[in-house]
Amino acid sequence: MVHINAATGGALLAALALTQPTGGSDVWATLHRPLHLPRVAPGGACPVSSVNRHVAWSRINIFGGSGIGPGPVFPGLGSGGHITVTQDTQYGGPWLGTKVFWYVLPSYRGPVLLRGRQLDGQHIMGFNGTRTPKPELRIHEYDTVAWSGQPPGSRGVPSGVRVLAPGCYGVQMDGTRFSRVVVLEIVS
Repeated sequence: MVHINAATGGALLAALALTQPTGGSDVWATLHRPLHLPRVAPGGACPVSSVNRHVAWSRINIFGGSGIGPGPVFPGLGSGGHITVTQDTQYGGPWLGTKVFWYVLPSYRGPVLLRGRQLDGQHIMGFNGTRTPKPELRIHEYDTVAWSGQPPGSRGVPSGVRVLAPGCYGVQMDGTRFSRVVVLEIVS
């Protein structure tokens, strides 16, 4: 019979907990960091993120032409950082929306959690969904569509971006090694 004192038992349990595999949902809980999106005064200028010039967009050939923000995840919005939305005719209701392509550099292989909100007002941003959009977009390690010119190891997924009103919006993109924000202007 082996006797283990309380201190040794506690240390053993802690060590076992560190070696146990974590479930798929644990990574998403880890990525749910507090939002650190800026605020913009109503009617103020929207500080739209610029195209990242460190990426060879013409060679990558993503939908939208080029991506804005610091990366390693980029919304493919071209040079303007503006999204034009229209009334949701698929599901109806008050939502406006459009499609956005999210490109992930090959240097980042982990999951990505995207959440957003209006910076110059109180509206939320939703993604995909049905009559009501989802409050977040999850890009799994293996999620991608294929496109002509896709660099090896890169990923990209299209999504519906849905809002209740035009304005200045921020999207926080959280990965295992980063938390970044892109700012875009949504117009109707």
